[in-house]
Amino acid sequence: MIDCGGITTNSAGADIQIRAGNKPAASPTHEISYQITNDLDCHVITDDPSWTARGAAAYMGLNRTDPEAIWSFQGWAFVGWSSAKQASNLRSFIDATPKGKFNVIDMSVNGEGEWKKWNNASFWGANFVWTTLHDFGGTDGLKGDLSRINRIPFDAMAPTAETNVWGTGFTPEGIDQNPVYYEYMLDVNIREAPIDNITTHIVQRSHRRYGLVEEDSAVTTAWSLLVESAYAQDLSVQDGTGVAHIGDNEGWAWGTDRHTPSATLCKIYNAWTSLIDVSSRVAHPISEPFRYDLINTGREVLAQVAGPAGVNFTTALGAKTVNADDISTTGKYYAEVLDDIDTLVGTDTAFLLGPWIEMARDFAGNNTDCAVPSYPTVTTCRAFYEWNARVQLTSWNPTPHNAAAVPGGPIDYASKHWSGLISDYYAERVRLLTAQAAKDAANGKATTKAVSDQIKADHAYAWTTATNDYPTTPTQDAVAVSKQMQAKYEHYFTTC
Repeated sequence: MIDCGGITTNSAGADIQIRAGNKPAASPTHEISYQITNDLDCHVITDDPSWTARGAAAYMGLNRTDPEAIWSFQGWAFVGWSSAKQASNLRSFIDATPKGKFNVIDMSVNGEGEWKKWNNASFWGANFVWTTLHDFGGTDGLKGDLSRINRIPFDAMAPTAETNVWGTGFTPEGIDQNPVYYEYMLDVNIREAPIDNITTHIVQRSHRRYGLVEEDSAVTTAWSLLVESAYAQDLSVQDGTGVAHIGDNEGWAWGTDRHTPSATLCKIYNAWTSLIDVSSRVAHPISEPFRYDLINTGREVLAQVAGPAGVNFTTALGAKTVNADDISTTGKYYAEVLDDIDTLVGTDTAFLLGPWIEMARDFAGNNTDCAVPSYPTVTTCRAFYEWNARVQLTSWNPTPHNAAAVPGGPIDYASKHWSGLISDYYAERVRLLTAQAAKDAANGKATTKAVSDQIKADHAYAWTTATNDYPTTPTQDAVAVSKQMQAKYEHYFTTC
């Protein structure tokens, strides 16, 4: 039973008493009350008339168009809500519609369940679809706690809970990453209960995925390690590595020395080496599902290496006394890591920039009305759609010619770990900054933010308005390059 007690005192501040109870009640003697329990547990959430009126008007608009309409409300609108006032606002919308005509898309970031808010209010009886959002911008990165989504929707169903959950799914911005996560979420629709042993389930899936009839111990090892590491943690919905974001480094991956890998990263690295071992035993030419997993796991390892490499570079840039040699050394190495990631992912079609550019150009069809006056190189519809495709991956907002800085907004929001993009945009940006900063340091000064911003803006404009081609098929062997990169970077993982 919830204790809705508190401390009361009279107007003079005397006669202090501790009150207890399980129902909210007004003080009959008009004491001043200081509640010491959870406000949401002890007070009924009631409707706000102004929000009820808005909700009724919105539903009536739908109903006039379609008398059978169901108002499906995107739950991202209230992901950050927590107060009683906000709860009242949401409940007002629900209560303003007929029973069964309001559906909430529960867009909890990692499948936690927004329906659990406000003391398990379960959206006050409204129907809801319980989803996991997982990813913004279609960014790359191995992540997603399978044990968490294993509870969808069962934790909202009898006998665990009594709610009106009537669907499941996922709501990311792009699903071209982490296929094991999305497959697992889709499969809930043919399950009657959570999976008892997630590791066994995923290992068996992987054998089927690779066309293996007999168990391969290295496949079992690789995917057992991945379930225990990458797929046992929820990270940011965006890319937190140093691939696209200079100086970013995911805190879970490395020790404070920026060189010692965490236990989690060690497991991902060892999973990669196990998949390299498997490559000699799967059918050749290797299948795309196996190639994708091999390259994606290696990509994750090298993307994490890019983190401390970028931090070392930004540390050199921001030193109290800048040193040209330190800047050159750290900048050169950072760009080298990025180029190596580009080479690795270039061995699998899923990570190529070329198909993205070609699809954008083809989307133009026979249209001829696409010129953009302020961008003199964007004179055809093919160039227009390619420009849009390049901008989306990089600056997000178009960068004008001679701009002082890339326009504000979610810069590199929809970044990708794609071959062509990494070397020509991310690594080249590092090279340009390194050259300027080393030159300035040699002259006894640090590069100003204004100069740095100008370099980034000029680079963004040049790359997003370019029309050069990129490969649409891999140019090197995935296994050979994986072995090469593993040998080059294994010194980071001697403690594993």
